[in-house]
Amino acid sequence: MKLSKEQITYIDDYLKHHKIKYWDVRIELLDHIVTKVEDLMHEGKNFDKALEEVHLSFGNSLKRFWNSGIEYGVMENGIGYENLMDSKRRETNRKYRVLLWKDIKAFFVEPTNFLVILIMFFICFKVIFYADTKFIKYAMAAFVFIPALAVYIYPIKMWFQKKREKTLNLEYALFYAGFTLTLLNLFFQLFSPKGAFHLLNEIQFKWVLVICTPLFAGFNYCGFKMYKRTFDYYNNLYEKLQQL
Repeated sequence: MKLSKEQITYIDDYLKHHKIKYWDVRIELLDHIVTKVEDLMHEGKNFDKALEEVHLSFGNSLKRFWNSGIEYGVMENGIGYENLMDSKRRETNRKYRVLLWKDIKAFFVEPTNFLVILIMFFICFKVIFYADTKFIKYAMAAFVFIPALAVYIYPIKMWFQKKREKTLNLEYALFYAGFTLTLLNLFFQLFSPKGAFHLLNEIQFKWVLVICTPLFAGFNYCGFKMYKRTFDYYNNLYEKLQQL
């Protein structure tokens, strides 16, 4: 038995009520719950009883408190969904950590990219040790930072388009795409003579910059590529769902 549009909307509101705030997780759960409820209704249960059974199957309760003898229904206790969201966060966190690492490895083993990195080492050496103008140094810094900063164009774009529903996958993709910026800040705090820890002198720091700048540029590019790929997929999916 197929559910009506009103019943599907009710299930969607039920998931929102239980704080499934990420639409990508919610649509996955919605599909699963609708299918299961339809199967149970085909077996003879009515909609309410079928939804109650599915609700309980996620580790939820029909009671507001576990030790309560009073039953309140499917809207009261969603502890199972809280546990599910914790599991989803861990799973998604690992997913994008692995994806970024795969992209980085693929980038650096590509012969063309490897050659570009070698050329960048040489350019960085010339710029850092011999360039006297701040303009050249700022241009090099921009080259390193642009891919990382470009990542944040997409969330801003979504905000202006009023697509404000949160997406778990994009949240973690953005975190790992921008992770290099965090590493860069840590790098300067640790190694810069003007940083917090002063671990290196000026010459030593320049050599570390020569080595690390091309690597940071590669990491930033990989993070940008991973996030853009994720953004395009979920943005297209969101637009298709809006048309249903």
